[in-house]
Amino acid sequence: GGGHVPPLLVVAGELRRRGHAVRVVSDVANRAAVAAAGLEFDAWRRAPNRRLPARPDDPLQDWRSRWPAAVVRALCEGVICRPAAAYAADTLAMLGEFEPDLVVSNELLFGVHAATEAAGRPLALLTANVWCFPTREDQPPFGPGFAPARYEWQFRRDGSTRRLIAAMYDVGLDDLNAARRRLGLAPLGATLQQLQAARLVVLGTSRAFDFGAGTVPSPFRYAGPLFEAGVAADGASRLLDPGRPNLLVAFSTAWQAQAPLVARCIEALAPLPVHAIVTRGPALESAALPRAANVVEVDQAPHAALLPHCAALLCQGGHGTLLRGLMHDLPVLCIPTGRDQFDNAQRLVTHGAGVRLRRGCSVRAIRRAVESLLREPAWRERAASLGAAIRAEADHGRRAADLLERAVVESF
Repeated sequence: GGGHVPPLLVVAGELRRRGHAVRVVSDVANRAAVAAAGLEFDAWRRAPNRRLPARPDDPLQDWRSRWPAAVVRALCEGVICRPAAAYAADTLAMLGEFEPDLVVSNELLFGVHAATEAAGRPLALLTANVWCFPTREDQPPFGPGFAPARYEWQFRRDGSTRRLIAAMYDVGLDDLNAARRRLGLAPLGATLQQLQAARLVVLGTSRAFDFGAGTVPSPFRYAGPLFEAGVAADGASRLLDPGRPNLLVAFSTAWQAQAPLVARCIEALAPLPVHAIVTRGPALESAALPRAANVVEVDQAPHAALLPHCAALLCQGGHGTLLRGLMHDLPVLCIPTGRDQFDNAQRLVTHGAGVRLRRGCSVRAIRRAVESLLREPAWRERAASLGAAIRAEADHGRRAADLLERAVVESF
């Protein structure tokens, strides 16, 4: 769900344009988006299956706690391990019906990975963000939002943190191994060993954004940001004010209890000589947000149509929203609340392209950060430099499709 869906549709659409038969399997909540892309759809049958997007009763309840062990437990219980047997049963049934040459899975669906392994089919993972597990030793461990190590003590810190976070996932090992036993697979000694079933991991992010990663270990490959080639304006110009700096305030389509934070952003912008567009999305459609004369709230609007006319972006640091802003040379105020956002925010500040604030930041802190981004040209200059590097890697899913096609050829 959330930011995972558009990159999936970009790559699936590119594969279909090349003449491949593609079936997209996801929650019923994503049926309309898949159908609009002209792709074949199948819904989960036994596995968790949201019928509406961005609901607070989403099986992934990671927003309830910021304690790392609790977040990992929520992931294991909601998606990775506890429902693994259900995901595996659905996958086996669909493998028999569709008989794919390659299964391309989200990185969190370990039940899918195990079923594909049991069926002897090749497996590739497609990410919609930076790699979210502590299994890349060439990158800081995912989660804490560390900058790249430079000193010996930082390398030691990264190593110990990587091992600590990996061990947290073993809270779900019994559930995962129970699913594997049903499939006739040997038990694993650690939960994250299941990732070794994948022959290829396609990283749907920019190498330049990802700390300018150098030599990339197998099975990881960068495909660049996975965005569609174009977007219709759909009346987006009416939301803009040509006489004042326009700001886009976009705090995720996924439910993360972000309404109080968005409310503080609106209060911070109210006295400033700016015009702000707040896209509520399904996560905020029922939230009671404050009103301001210089703020317009809409349920949805195409960010790609608004960002070229904006002076700055305010967001949580979700991968897709953040990269879109940077690709339009915008300095960003990033206020992460969880998931991949702390690590994305660290990449932003390492490149000097924006400001990061903590989730509990005050109205005054938000206002001062926005004033700095608009007043000091260095922010936009550094954002433009990073944005140019990201744009150079964006090819609307063509490299991702190339990598997946190659994985099929190499499997025979």
